[in-house]
Amino acid sequence: MNKIILYSKQNCPLCEEISSLVELFSGEYNIDVQEIDIEQNDELMRRYLLEVPVILVNGDELDYRSITYGAIEERLH
Repeated sequence: MNKIILYSKQNCPLCEEISSLVELFSGEYNIDVQEIDIEQNDELMRRYLLEVPVILVNGDELDYRSITYGAIEERLH
């Protein structure tokens, strides 16, 4: 099972776009997706405030600058 954690926040169009991108893999790969709103956690706000969306794909972190279809697919099995 592949594990994807998406760190996002409310009213973030790029976060919604990345969420939709992640959904594209659900038909081909066995994926457990967890979406976490950073605004609900002070530590996550400090860490990711200017970096969202950020995803962890099977433990590998990708920030908004490096999230692509290919980058996600490389980390899935």
